[in-house]
Amino acid sequence: MNPPNELTRRKALKGLAASALAGTSMFGFERSAHAQFFAAGSRLNIPPLIDSRASNNDIPITMQSGKHAFFPNKWSDTAGFGQSFLGPAIRLYRNQTTRLGFQNLLNEPTSVHGHGLHVPGWLDGGPQAQIDPGQTWSVELPIVQQASTNWFHPHLHGSTSRQVHSGLAGLYLIEDDNSLNLPIPKTYGLDDIPLIVQDRDFEGGVMVPYSVTEREMMNGKREDTILVNGTVNPFVTVPQGWVRLRLLNGSNARGYEFHLSGKESFYKIATEGGFLDEPVEMTSLRMVPGERNEIMINLSDGKSRQLLSKLVPLDDDVLEELFPRTARVLQIRVDGTKRGQGQLPPRLNSIERLRRQDVHVVRDFRLQMEHRGQAGHGMHSMFAINGKAMHPGRIDERVRKGDVELWRVTRDEMDHPFHLHGASFQIHAQRRRAPRPEDRGWKDTVEVGYGWTELLVRFEHEANDQFPYMYHCHILEHKDDGMMGQFTVSQFN
Repeated sequence: MNPPNELTRRKALKGLAASALAGTSMFGFERSAHAQFFAAGSRLNIPPLIDSRASNNDIPITMQSGKHAFFPNKWSDTAGFGQSFLGPAIRLYRNQTTRLGFQNLLNEPTSVHGHGLHVPGWLDGGPQAQIDPGQTWSVELPIVQQASTNWFHPHLHGSTSRQVHSGLAGLYLIEDDNSLNLPIPKTYGLDDIPLIVQDRDFEGGVMVPYSVTEREMMNGKREDTILVNGTVNPFVTVPQGWVRLRLLNGSNARGYEFHLSGKESFYKIATEGGFLDEPVEMTSLRMVPGERNEIMINLSDGKSRQLLSKLVPLDDDVLEELFPRTARVLQIRVDGTKRGQGQLPPRLNSIERLRRQDVHVVRDFRLQMEHRGQAGHGMHSMFAINGKAMHPGRIDERVRKGDVELWRVTRDEMDHPFHLHGASFQIHAQRRRAPRPEDRGWKDTVEVGYGWTELLVRFEHEANDQFPYMYHCHILEHKDDGMMGQFTVSQFN
């Protein structure tokens, strides 16, 4: 529930909005023709797959500027990993080490963060691991975590939002013995399909270059055309049977509430950190920026489906709450001449549960807006955590390796997605309630709303003062402007 004063304010605003249905322009809101229910016209782009075993565990990748046509013969200025927009899906395997060389062919510095990877701080790719133009960042990634869907993107302080917006993002798909032996769909691009969901604005078919107004800085950059793997208005053709979708909310700020046409059921099988213990039947799935989820859809009846999304409104956008916008994300067409081989097993994983009684340290983090302190990049920041805007020369927390900790996260104003580097956590409580069955997996990103969000986490990898881990809001505009902190992990805190 919301606090009483917030309830009163929101009730009054909703009443005012409801009494002025015919005059929404008086509120200063532009109602976009966003529904996108016209016939799907573009085949879904499937990111190229690079298998680390097939590549002898040695993968070179360039970061480059380019020109990309989201609409026919309409060329936009973009960037990507080894291509004009976005990047590949890199398949990694547990208990194997893969060497990656990221060569920066851009005209500016960048970095490459392995979002979701459990690696030491010097391999994490945070803002300290800067890659200057012409340089190559070579890292050997030892994969020790369980099977999961993760991603990589720039993380240079002050420019992450713009560089991700340009197209710099790709996928890490980790496999292990469990994932390889489960009977779930696993033919990449056929019945195991990655979906990087983002939003962009276009003028005359050309992507609008990144810029932010003060309102967009406060709320995060939210735009009016949905892209899936860089495709506008896509369709995908799949075999008849079970299909697995790997969903990534790769937007700068927008949240999505995914559902199928007709409100049909689907099954959630994995969160950011790996498989759930067992599938959870659902009819809608809410995702904030940075989150990943895997779902399975039963298409055995041979009927096509549409994956839709309600666009999650801002906390203070009363019209959006009263009249939520819905966009089609993907049309799923069934090819009845092909039969899928995957099944939905009753058991997926065996998750070790962290316990409150094993907690060594409790830490509190408050996500704050309209803060006016000095930020690390020489500007006055509007955002902070615990009263401090991000400063690269300051370590905010020191953690002892191996400890179980409880991190209690709250917020002052709007809801925020909170992301933690270097480890996965389990939700202990959210909005004063125990986690729902679908949230009882390993995660690294969580929506922080009213009330506290309590996370149980055990840190098993080290990060030093030179290459610390980050914790931050994953609305990228907020992160860039100061809503981020740094912490180390060592044998001695």
